Amino acid sequence: MSDDLFDEFFWNDLLDYIDDRRVVVVIDSGLLPVACDRQTQTFDALVASRLAAKLRIDLNGAGHAPRLVDVISRYLMLPRSRKEDLYVRIAQVIKDMQVEPPQAMLDLAAVSPLNLFVTLSFDAMLERAIDLVRHGGDARTEVVTFAPNRATDLPTPLERLAAPTVFHLLGRQSSAPEWVICDEDRLEFLHALQDDARKPKLLFDALRDSHLLLLGCRLPDWLARFFLRAAKNAPLSSRRVTLEYLVEPMATGDAELATFLADFSPNTRLVALDPSVFCAELRKRWGERHPEGNPVRLDEVPPPKADADGAVFLSYSSQDAVAVRRLAQSLDAAGIDVWFDREQLQAGAEWDRRIRRGVDASILFIPVISRATQDETRRRDYFWSEWNAADDRASGMAPDEPFIVPVVIDDTPPYTSVVPDRFRKAQWTVLQDGEASAAFIDRMREMYRSISARARRQ
Repeated sequence: MSDDLFDEFFWNDLLDYIDDRRVVVVIDSGLLPVACDRQTQTFDALVASRLAAKLRIDLNGAGHAPRLVDVISRYLMLPRSRKEDLYVRIAQVIKDMQVEPPQAMLDLAAVSPLNLFVTLSFDAMLERAIDLVRHGGDARTEVVTFAPNRATDLPTPLERLAAPTVFHLLGRQSSAPEWVICDEDRLEFLHALQDDARKPKLLFDALRDSHLLLLGCRLPDWLARFFLRAAKNAPLSSRRVTLEYLVEPMATGDAELATFLADFSPNTRLVALDPSVFCAELRKRWGERHPEGNPVRLDEVPPPKADADGAVFLSYSSQDAVAVRRLAQSLDAAGIDVWFDREQLQAGAEWDRRIRRGVDASILFIPVISRATQDETRRRDYFWSEWNAADDRASGMAPDEPFIVPVVIDDTPPYTSVVPDRFRKAQWTVLQDGEASAAFIDRMREMYRSISARARRQ
């Protein structure tokens, strides 16, 4: 995109698309600068240098800033090295760093109509940025993670998303080898995304029908072409009404990619700006257009209210996160305040206190029952502490007082499942894959309003 086209028309068009909620953000945080130990460098370089030190790999002579791909390559040349070990090592490095989101992500999160973010990186900085700017630091951003061995998708079509959502298209950091750290992983993920049985169809519908804002995605020439073609699900030269903005300072320097796009994809605009500069300008211009909707500064954000105060408490196994998010969005859309643990925090004294406070403060408790909760290997998982706390609280209530509302999300037999005693006395509901029926929503709304009104009169 030439400088003479980068003018008011460009910004006005983009802001119009954003206001119409027709823009999906695609971002790679690995190339964004972050601050750590009084130094500023890209996230990828920071992880690479810390991992090299941990593995005692010498990066001298590389001729450029540290890159994770170089560290991995040199490690794999060592005797008895295993790629599987690197996932744990990299996850440990990132956990030890505790890096805060870069300013570019905070600026992007401040543009509130943006509701779907696709990240090509494995870190959690993007959802953290959105939570800081929009939710006062409370973990309320929805997170969906794709992996070749675990097909996942958006809980609803884009236009029905009730909360900002981050989709990790190439996996999210964990100790399991289910995220991309090298080109071989990237190839396996792309192969899985072409499989109709595993492809996240709702996500790709959103990519096809929306304008795309690609930030810091310094993709290899072949991958950039492949991603755009897969996202649009049609030849790039075909007539279409959506645009792609590829914001990357080196975008115009890739002659082969620039020539290909100019010849075959006229709807793809190359914007040779640093993503940090672009996001700052976008936030400024959107704030000028919507001064009433401009988020407050981070240091002015009030502390969040108590976790589950007056809310419906959803308790579930981490294996059922996608179905639970779908159920939570349906309840939220019906005006029912919902709380559930989006972080799956680890056990401990503070965690136990948080469970007790949350159960005691909630007005209804929904245990989500599934094959995962019945698994013999999961009998010590954290949801059991929540279930037992709810069972204890129900023991102090009148027999006809509604509190526990069990929901089954798969073919697990109702009433015969392994659950605390008082769960069996409640009315169970089967909601396959977390899809809430109109009858269930009406019932929950009636109970929620009745109990809330009674609490206000007390």
